[in-house]
Amino acid sequence: MFQPVIQASQALLSDLKKVISDLEAPAYAGPQDVLSGASVGQHVRHLLEFYQCLLGQSPAGRVNYSLRVRELQLEQSPGFAFEICEDLICQLQHLDGDYELILDMDDLDISSQGVSVPSSLSRELIYCVEHAIHHMAIIKIGIIQQSPGFLLPDGFGVAPSTIRYRTSQCAQ
Repeated sequence: MFQPVIQASQALLSDLKKVISDLEAPAYAGPQDVLSGASVGQHVRHLLEFYQCLLGQSPAGRVNYSLRVRELQLEQSPGFAFEICEDLICQLQHLDGDYELILDMDDLDISSQGVSVPSSLSRELIYCVEHAIHHMAIIKIGIIQQSPGFLLPDGFGVAPSTIRYRTSQCAQ
């Protein structure tokens, strides 16, 4: 059960790697009105840092996604983001198996004191997959708006369940 989650993460990161390797730096780092002033690079940084948090913190038995580094180079340099994708894919390859951990959440709302809940590495990897798909959909909007002829991988930013549903509708 654990390996499919790793493979899904690696596939998403590979698709992201392909996209950012073909994207010019200004299209990657430039703010876009359609993204409320954010850039494609900011969304890439955000989703990659969730994986970094999980893989970096979970060996200690806890993860807190609020403790992201928010490294500006990740949102400004597609080359650096490419390297981080490769590193994360490698780290995922070396995971031995699932284990329990605690998810610390200190930003449920602005006045929250935070909560800690039981979780597992596989559950948090699933969260990272869903989170990545969500941000890849936003990235897709930014790229299409800015570079209409840009070729994106099939299914980029689309949940597998949506792809299956669309395929079943076409078959009918």
